Amino acid sequence: MSEERKPLPFAPDEMESHVKEVFPINIDPEVFAAKDGAGWLDFAFNDYRFRDQQLDQWIHAVGAIVRNPERLEEVQRKYLSTLDQIQMKKYMDDDLEEEDL
Repeated sequence: MSEERKPLPFAPDEMESHVKEVFPINIDPEVFAAKDGAGWLDFAFNDYRFRDQQLDQWIHAVGAIVRNPERLEEVQRKYLSTLDQIQMKKYMDDDLEEEDL
């Protein structure tokens, strides 16, 4: 027997407005995740549904990438230069060091 999932709750109106202002949904989700997805493992926006269908699809596509480290690395290799990948790794390593302090 398969486990049924409860439908996700709708995001509060204020959250949906904020997400529309913050995220550039006109950019391909893979490109956004490659360039800006590092550090978003706690990406909580895809725990909601959004009334704007384009926003909803985009958020869930980004969330699926950034919550999966292997998938995130895959799109980073696809869209970032070698130098950008090195800088991204350094950024993440520095961020982890700061958390340990």
